[in-house]
Amino acid sequence: MSTTFLRAPSLITQLNREWATLAGRAIDCGAPGRHSGAELLAMIRQTSGCDQDALLHLLLRLGRDGNAAADRVLLQALIPAAQRIAQRVRGLDDLERADRAGYAIGAAWESIRTYRMHLEVRVMANLTMNMLRFLAPEPSANERLIAARTITVTDQFLETVSAAWAPEPTPEAELANLLAWAVGRRILERAEVALLIKASLGEQTHAAIAAEMGLSLEGLRSRLTRIRRRLSTAAQTEYLAA
Repeated sequence: MSTTFLRAPSLITQLNREWATLAGRAIDCGAPGRHSGAELLAMIRQTSGCDQDALLHLLLRLGRDGNAAADRVLLQALIPAAQRIAQRVRGLDDLERADRAGYAIGAAWESIRTYRMHLEVRVMANLTMNMLRFLAPEPSANERLIAARTITVTDQFLETVSAAWAPEPTPEAELANLLAWAVGRRILERAEVALLIKASLGEQTHAAIAAEMGLSLEGLRSRLTRIRRRLSTAAQTEYLAA
């Protein structure tokens, strides 16, 4: 007699099924009025720049005030990026595909719940980069030592990749994918990615970061330029051709 084992649906599948029942529910957004979850998700994907930042920040504020539906819209907006990032982070390689996606969804929740509310611009980029930070945590002292032995590109490449939001694929998700790929291929160390994110998206000035690291401002800028050059070269010769 054979025995049949039923596999539980993946977290992504469960969330998408849940969203199918929640998407039509109206959410009170205050001044902008009431909108369904599906309408808000479409607005996130169809807007960019200041308009998108304002909408995302509004949903984050509503979530902090206890509006679980607003948080759920944000999570649904981050699911595609979470799925892509999950396949790129080397630290999750030993896990099954569904489990990797589950970890990435957890990182998306953490990114939403811990978002620093004073950051009101490039909100989607910040949310996406925070997901990557949770999935690739701070490096050890030894990793930082290795990262210090680096070699220096214009800001043009990263500015191009992290430009305005486009529905599919999003620049923010592409940038996160690229950084995760660079770590996985050992083109960049985690410490270098962390520094790049901190200098590009964090609230600290370059002068403050340099002082924290015991570098001159010019030394920090040179290090960032070297990291960007290696990333740019690898992206153009390997990543885009993959």
